[in-house]
Amino acid sequence: MPFSAGTVRDIPVRALKLCGLTWTGEFLLFSEAVSNQIMALDPYSGQVEHRIPCPEVRTDLTTMGGHLVQVVGDRRALLVIDPDTSEPIREIPNPRPGNLLSGLEAAREGIWMGYEDLRRIDLRGYGSFELLDSIAVSGRPAGVTVSDSYVVYADHATSTINLVDIEERREMASFSVAGNPTGITWDGTRIWYCDYATLQLRAIEVPGVDKS
Repeated sequence: MPFSAGTVRDIPVRALKLCGLTWTGEFLLFSEAVSNQIMALDPYSGQVEHRIPCPEVRTDLTTMGGHLVQVVGDRRALLVIDPDTSEPIREIPNPRPGNLLSGLEAAREGIWMGYEDLRRIDLRGYGSFELLDSIAVSGRPAGVTVSDSYVVYADHATSTINLVDIEERREMASFSVAGNPTGITWDGTRIWYCDYATLQLRAIEVPGVDKS
């Protein structure tokens, strides 16, 4: 049975379809699929500081090598965007063509990719995107983030945030949260998620998420 995790911060946003979420160290970047934009929100003021157009927004996004990477289109490709100019740089094909890439997070060890239909989270290398690891999970990842010790995924349908131990390669805990989480990110202290149901960015504190 999942534990219950109460929110410690709620930020309402002007959006209709919240998708991805990532943390830059300064801003929460969230993507929205009706306006087809990525928006940079200051978590202290709760204000959107700037917007980046991104056609065909789907599911999650991350930052990689100083660029933004957003899942786009029904093909679930990766669109690489220059955040300074807002210009697309290149498109990277979905490494599992035909499958529903829904979670995305770049980390030191590589880029983690969650697949909703496969109930699986892959770790792929930078450059050639070779498969380094693949972990089966019980839920359907709607968004993925990484702490120092865990891969964390949101399950939209069950309203849960789930921790997968990277070293042991198994799920360790599940937390029930308010609303329906899609995109998810970790700011070093709290886990933030997009609440698709109420159009808010919510933060929760999860003890032990950084066990190192």
